[in-house]
Amino acid sequence: MMYCVSNIMRKAVTTVDAYDGVRKAQRTMDENNVSCLPVLHNGKLVGVLTCGDIRKTHPNRIVADAMTKRVISVAPETSLWQAKRLFEQYEIKTLLVQENDRLVGLVNKSRLYAELGKHYDLLTGLYRSEYIYQMGVELLEKGSAISVIFIDLNEFGQIDKAYGHTQGDLILKEVAVLLQTYAPADAYLCRFGGDEFTLLTGYDPAKCEALAEVLLKAIANHKFSNNIKITAAAGLAASRQQNLITSNPRSMVINLVNSASLASTRAKQEKLPLVIAERYLASETAWESA
Repeated sequence: MMYCVSNIMRKAVTTVDAYDGVRKAQRTMDENNVSCLPVLHNGKLVGVLTCGDIRKTHPNRIVADAMTKRVISVAPETSLWQAKRLFEQYEIKTLLVQENDRLVGLVNKSRLYAELGKHYDLLTGLYRSEYIYQMGVELLEKGSAISVIFIDLNEFGQIDKAYGHTQGDLILKEVAVLLQTYAPADAYLCRFGGDEFTLLTGYDPAKCEALAEVLLKAIANHKFSNNIKITAAAGLAASRQQNLITSNPRSMVINLVNSASLASTRAKQEKLPLVIAERYLASETAWESA
């Protein structure tokens, strides 16, 4: 399932005309219990009116005098994480949704953040696996090759048994902080599940392999609480081609993560720090000329 704006947007949108009075717009907000009204004129979206705009404008003026003319909007298929970046970039509270130049819905910041909270791991403060899938799709749609590092802690079940789950949770938190510290700003990190972490990059295999070695070394050299020795094994899988077009990028990302996961399992079985999966290429891919 793709987690897009269309999944959470409010489709029944109350609007106001650009030539309506500000006083009327205020009543409309009060009656509908909303803090933002899209402004239309001749059926076209021309602005947005917020409570803040109204407070700064005399009630006898028209909406066109009070509205914010810069409209930040997205398409229904925009991912939740893309929408979050827009909220933060423009410091807005409402995002309008348009399709074929037609207003089809809106999303409030509080609604978006509540939905994103479902993909957030409370223990480590990292996103869950869906975040990686969505970011991978974004990279592929931009024409970037992607690489995945799948990190699995060694003998973690034994640590839980010997020291208790509370101590195990502390270690998971420490590992999450370590990975956040050493992961580059342009990489995407998540807690995949249990004692497994996944890092997605737009790097070539060689650069991604070097990063995996840095992360594994950071874990092995770290002094964890109660002086418990922690090591990890990792699997790496990469799509090497640039400008690769696929009819199902999400499926390609999922398969790539699975390939890296299997490689990490092999690494653990063979007591190796890192195993690089065989190059994965989805059967549904096709080449298109630039």
